[in-house]
Amino acid sequence: MTESKTGMSFSRRNFIKGAAALTATGALVGCAPAKETLAETGEEPVEVPETQIYAGACRAQCGQGCYLNVHVRDGRVVRTTAGHFDDGPEFDRICPKGLVQPARVYSSERLQYPMRRVGERGSGEFERITWDEAIAEIAEKWKSYREEFGPTSIAFFLGSGNTGTLGGGAPEGSVMARLLNVMGASRVLPDRDIATPMAWAYMFGAGPYGNRSSDAINAKHHVIWGGDTAVSQKQLAHFFLEARDAGTELVVIDIAYRTMASKSDWFIPVHPATDGALALGAIREIFEQGWEATDFLRDHTEAPLLIKEDGMFLRMSDLGVEPTETTTNAQGQEIPVDPYVVWDEASSSAVPLAQATKPALGGVAPIEGIAVRTEMEMIREAVEPWTLEHTSEVTGVSVEDIQHLAHLYTQEGDVQTDMKFGLNHYNNGMYSSKCVNSLLLVSGQMGRSGSGLFTGEPNFGEGNVQACITMPSATGEVPQGVGAILNWTDFCNNIVPTGKKLGEDFPIKSFYASCTNVVSNQTDQNKTLELMNAIEFIVIQDMTMNDTALYADILLPACHWFETEDLRVRYYCNPYLLWNEKAVEPLYESKPDFEIYKLIAEAMGYGDFFQFTADEYLNVVLSTPYGQEKGITIDKIREKNYLRCDNDPAIAFEGGVFGTATGRAMFYREAPQPDYNMGQELDLEKEKLSVFWEPAREADLSNPIREKFPFTICCEHMRTRAHTQWYDVDYLKEFEAAPVCRINPEDAAELGIEEGDTIRLYNDRGSVTMLAVLNPGQQRKAVHCPRSFLTREHIDGDLARTTFNDYNQACRNQSYFDCAVAIEKL
Repeated sequence: MTESKTGMSFSRRNFIKGAAALTATGALVGCAPAKETLAETGEEPVEVPETQIYAGACRAQCGQGCYLNVHVRDGRVVRTTAGHFDDGPEFDRICPKGLVQPARVYSSERLQYPMRRVGERGSGEFERITWDEAIAEIAEKWKSYREEFGPTSIAFFLGSGNTGTLGGGAPEGSVMARLLNVMGASRVLPDRDIATPMAWAYMFGAGPYGNRSSDAINAKHHVIWGGDTAVSQKQLAHFFLEARDAGTELVVIDIAYRTMASKSDWFIPVHPATDGALALGAIREIFEQGWEATDFLRDHTEAPLLIKEDGMFLRMSDLGVEPTETTTNAQGQEIPVDPYVVWDEASSSAVPLAQATKPALGGVAPIEGIAVRTEMEMIREAVEPWTLEHTSEVTGVSVEDIQHLAHLYTQEGDVQTDMKFGLNHYNNGMYSSKCVNSLLLVSGQMGRSGSGLFTGEPNFGEGNVQACITMPSATGEVPQGVGAILNWTDFCNNIVPTGKKLGEDFPIKSFYASCTNVVSNQTDQNKTLELMNAIEFIVIQDMTMNDTALYADILLPACHWFETEDLRVRYYCNPYLLWNEKAVEPLYESKPDFEIYKLIAEAMGYGDFFQFTADEYLNVVLSTPYGQEKGITIDKIREKNYLRCDNDPAIAFEGGVFGTATGRAMFYREAPQPDYNMGQELDLEKEKLSVFWEPAREADLSNPIREKFPFTICCEHMRTRAHTQWYDVDYLKEFEAAPVCRINPEDAAELGIEEGDTIRLYNDRGSVTMLAVLNPGQQRKAVHCPRSFLTREHIDGDLARTTFNDYNQACRNQSYFDCAVAIEKL
């Protein structure tokens, strides 16, 4: 905490003297002399309280991690400003959400004391109870469920609305995660934002996946693909704009003309969910012109690997050479190393990959009678149908723009690609993401300065997660571990309604969520509401009365971030550990989340597992190999209230060395597996080759469903909210006042819709009523609707009631944008 030097005494007399002096010097030109307009009053000076400034961090899951100054006067937060990093002023940023944090502290929506539901779920009818009563009731219920149904009958949802380690749920090493592991409860995964990161891991192995922000200036071209950085990642937008002003070409590929597109040198509008097809068309054009990065593909990817007719890799054991070495797999098991075989053009022989001088990319004859083809040949074959004309028809991108894009990636210097999560939010999100990855590899735009992916800034990471959740109790007892990991859709659609998981009994009796709003933020709100009404006992811990809080049986009031201390470790846009000082006392009867977790643990009989102070726990979090090497402790962070962590390289996969077993980027997997199991039907052939693509489920313009529901919705981020947080700040409603639907004027005219009309968007799942905004930046048959409003803020219905919660067959991902609707004027 620091003290501001702005403390002063100020009176009308001071003002009069100052104004008169300024008038005499001409500084107040046009103002009448003070003596003619103001009279002396003899007032006593009014003492302005001294301002104290505390270190703060914005802890929402917008991913920015902004460092804040929290200004306090007379024990009240009066202002927030951008904090300053001595060693990184380029990260001194604050957005409108950060600027209005005082309004969140003093929001009328704050939960003031523990409450028990007395009316119907969702009615908002509660009675006030004491903390002792609330904790006792929770413990009594949970103990009875534990005894009768086992600890897995209690399900935790670790929300991302607070990314502090002590209070939040999102960091894997959080205190809430420890409570879950100590109790042996079930963990329900939100299954959001999985597809694009899964595609990176699938092809590149272990990360980090992107070059750091400082490298942005070195690119000759930036391609922002599938998002609006100026809205979704405000902290990073200036890096692109500064590079553009220095001469870097800024290209935006998006489904609508939005803020970042308006700043671009070249905007490429693409039909929703067809980005993967665009990448395949560009790859085919690259092959057609002979522009592929042959040396990069040969030396830094698995393109030369040989595939047998049965779809398996050719290995040395196929040639009679049995494995002699072993390695340790991810499960800690020793397994034999059976090397991949390539055809070495230098020696004209089949050799292990590691021994090849010049592995062939194609044209390999049968080896010892075994017919083979290279990954490269499979890629060429897969993209062959994607002619310029076919790609243009599917994507809406002109033939000329597809040709230009292929030329840019291969003939015009370094290209850095910022692949946003717009691709992620469709049922085919992983396929589109892998196709764009493949474009980067085929063009050799990886592993060097000015190229590769741009994903933000590295940071300390989650911390020493295993030490946090497995740390023994004061008496030496080891936590029993998470009882079960449940996918949201399985939990919502199958486990809770039937009491079974994969045919086995799996009763769920209680649901505990902290720092989240599942009713608004998960897809298919109808299913979510069925879930909330089916579970016997629901405990919600939060700051405000959001949509999910309305369904609680017991409500626990958590204090605001500035009313407690915490360490922020989870963010993506600056390289710092951020310490959040306690600036003011918690309002009403609210408590820090950290304290609430410990109260629950004590009441459940697990108090011995929580006999640590906040500092002791945080030092465990910080005890990673990097943390130990650098001597990072909570006291060291407190020296400045931030600490830079340059633990990741500036250039991802520098020199073309990837995080895979071979050190090469992968195009093919011989035995892919889904990342979840709900007993779903699988066609694993789709998951093998990275250039496989199929249309989205409902966003696809050629899907017959579009005859009945001709529009697709992009449920986009808002400037003024992080998911539904900040819904209670009226200042920001001056900018985004109400739910709207931005629609192309030609579409609107066909439906008789004018600006400001009330319209209904609907499909077989549900509907939402909102106001129409005519926007020529929208494509035909594609609308944009901000998705961060509460249900009660809509005229009727909810945007989330139009979406589905089914997953792609291999990727557990919420498809927020893959939604078709019809529109009518009311």
